[in-house]
Amino acid sequence: MTAGASPRPVGSAFLIGYAVAYIGAFIGVAPLLQVLAPLHAGLIDGEAKGPLLSQALFWGCMAAGGGNIIGGALSDRTRSRHGRRRPWIVVGAALTVCSYAFIQRSSTPLGLIGGLICFQLAFNVLLAPLIALFADRVPENRRSAMSAIMGMGYPVAAMIGSVVMAWGPQEEVARFATLAVVVLAATVPFALLSREDPVPPDQVRAPLSGFSLPSLLRPFATPDFSLAWTYRFLVVTGYSLVAFYLLFYIADAIGFSNRFPGRSAEAGHSILTAIAVVGVVGVSSIVAMGGSRITRRKPLAVAGGVLLAVAATTLATTQDWTTVVVAFAVYGVGQGCYGAIDIALMTDVLPSEVDRGKDLGLINLAVTLPQAIAPLIALVLLESLGLDFRSLFLAAAVCFGGATLAVSAIRRVR
Repeated sequence: MTAGASPRPVGSAFLIGYAVAYIGAFIGVAPLLQVLAPLHAGLIDGEAKGPLLSQALFWGCMAAGGGNIIGGALSDRTRSRHGRRRPWIVVGAALTVCSYAFIQRSSTPLGLIGGLICFQLAFNVLLAPLIALFADRVPENRRSAMSAIMGMGYPVAAMIGSVVMAWGPQEEVARFATLAVVVLAATVPFALLSREDPVPPDQVRAPLSGFSLPSLLRPFATPDFSLAWTYRFLVVTGYSLVAFYLLFYIADAIGFSNRFPGRSAEAGHSILTAIAVVGVVGVSSIVAMGGSRITRRKPLAVAGGVLLAVAATTLATTQDWTTVVVAFAVYGVGQGCYGAIDIALMTDVLPSEVDRGKDLGLINLAVTLPQAIAPLIALVLLESLGLDFRSLFLAAAVCFGGATLAVSAIRRVR
């Protein structure tokens, strides 16, 4: 594409393939972090599974932050006949599958920590260019609909993964193999069969150009970018506190197996995630069908933050399973409101077309850093203060409330 030329038209095949690749990629991560990693931590050290999981998640997510920025920046600067984003999607998918073997074979705390570091580096090499394709290829009039579909990605992936973990293969090797097949089947065909526009001549740069701290931090000089980043950071911190420790909450704080003899905590986990996904899919479907007619993103963002805060507070203060189920239904609607506008809102506040991959990688720090910070919060609340898993849900409610205030202050987004 030469300067001033029109981008390649985006057809339904690309949009469907992109949605499948995006959701499939998250099926490879959600059950790993929510089910397999907690269970594996329990196998390694059943007495200290909570602290071990927190340490492994922390170091893994610290690695993810750097990997996302570097992966996005490298894809910005990649020049090949196969495009700049697609080669990195294939590489990231292959490395993600390899990291599963590392985690599954780990038998010590250090091994689990190393495995999750490798996984997060690999997965973010896949994720960064995949998200950059949204800004590259999806036109403005389709962003609301595609953002809504992508907003279903993690919740749907969590539900599918949880159901597979609870009712599918029970051997750990088979579970990891299932995730590997899903990741490869969803992402590699899309990367091989889709097309990219050539890089405009005025955007061609040397591979290592522009890698400096001032260049990295420059987007934060834009107030709306900073507010959007803070909004995403706080929402995902709340998400992480709920998601990472939901299995332990169900097992220990609610006592699911005692209430329902013969049913495992994994079964309770699959029930709650499925209930939440109903709300996510409901809201996202409405937004997706509305398409270009939905131009106001801020009201959905505010509503999502309020609903998430209410649901998390309820979960922190109840011991009744029926109330937990109702709260998770509300939680799902809140997730749907947030997810339906998240990627479109983040794309709206990007300050530069030239550095889309790098800036989206920076925005994605607001996803990876919370996954590192949430375990630290858990360590303080569980170990230092001696509180139970309910305290993590109250901390999540505080995060959701702060996120609501941040998104309300963004000016560029209506």
